[in-house]
Amino acid sequence: MAVSCSNGIKRTSQEFLFKNGCVFFSAFLLCFPLSLAGTITVINDPVTAALGDNVTLGISIDERVLFCTWHRGIVDVNNFILRVVNGAQTVGPQYTRRESVLLPSHSLRIANATLADSGTYWVHIIFLPSVKYVLSNLTLKVLERISGVEVNISKNDVVEYNNSVDLSCNFTGTQETLQWIKDKETLEIKPGIELSNNNLSLHISNTSRDHTGNYSCKVCNAINCNISNSQHLNVYYGTDLPIITVYPKQPILAGSSVNIACTSASNPLPLYQWFLNDTLKPFMQTHAITNITKADEGTYRCVASNNQTGRMSSASIYITVTDSRFENGKLSAGAIAGISIGVVVSLALILTVGAVLLKKLRMPDENRSNASKARTNGNVNISNGLPIYENHLPDVHHQGNTGRSLESEASVYTDLQYKSDSTYSELERSKNKK
Repeated sequence: MAVSCSNGIKRTSQEFLFKNGCVFFSAFLLCFPLSLAGTITVINDPVTAALGDNVTLGISIDERVLFCTWHRGIVDVNNFILRVVNGAQTVGPQYTRRESVLLPSHSLRIANATLADSGTYWVHIIFLPSVKYVLSNLTLKVLERISGVEVNISKNDVVEYNNSVDLSCNFTGTQETLQWIKDKETLEIKPGIELSNNNLSLHISNTSRDHTGNYSCKVCNAINCNISNSQHLNVYYGTDLPIITVYPKQPILAGSSVNIACTSASNPLPLYQWFLNDTLKPFMQTHAITNITKADEGTYRCVASNNQTGRMSSASIYITVTDSRFENGKLSAGAIAGISIGVVVSLALILTVGAVLLKKLRMPDENRSNASKARTNGNVNISNGLPIYENHLPDVHHQGNTGRSLESEASVYTDLQYKSDSTYSELERSKNKK
């Protein structure tokens, strides 16, 4: 930022007193330069430096400098750091032996920066040949590197809903940001979690199982970041209401193999006890029963206990064992399935036998039909519903030795009938004599 006298900055002739009897410049020339040339460009603002580093407050100029002065904090002609006139440097009351003006840019260099060096710096320059007076400023931030970050915790082991926990983040360096981390993720600030003391302190009230995890803090500034070790918070809880599972599902058939299990949410893992009809049984968390019988039927109760919280809870289930054929006085599903399969098989067998018999009954009719067709194709006449078979001789009339006509010898077969479906019952032969 460049400011001229026309912007209301009060100037006195003392500001332009040069060493060894330099001439005075009139206020007119300061406030009304002869040209618009001569500017100061700040290279970087703000400037950040680590404690102990060398830092340069860089500027660039576009005209020859007649007069240059650097101030820290406020602009005061009697309270400056360095003044340069025609290349010669003069120290002021704010000089600490660590500052110098870098020529020809007229930037200010500070060696071994301290936290006290942080602040606003002003530079004002008179340019030649314009004799223009320009004032500009920039900010320096000196920060101590972050180191030695660690987290402290009031208690590592607590009981759910019975305790509160306090954590604190400690470090050396200049803090700009501080972040709390749980299990490698940014901690979500929910009801029951409070931050104080510029986020250095973390308070968890009425701890629950959700608060279990590893806590750390991350501290950063513009120079560096550093993350702490982690502190583990262990919250004891439970036991919750147990859940009992039985496989296979009920009702259970006698002779089956059965698995019964009990689970309860708890930290640490709970102790399990089983009771059958109020009698303690030496069962584990999961118990297997092979070849279950009616003697195994009854109320199974699981009791889960936690020696850290002093809490216990229980749940029960009634297991019913049924006969393999009957369930509650009715046929079992297996029996019904077996009967159904038997009925289907029987029906299939009956249908098959019926089809075979029907086919055999139809076969004689087919044979008679075929025979009828065969008779029709030969010399067969039907008389009174009976087939007559004739033997025809050639149509030649001559006498044999007996003196009878050959035609008279033609034989006629009648009454060729079936007595049964497979044989002829009677065969009569008759001769019709002419």
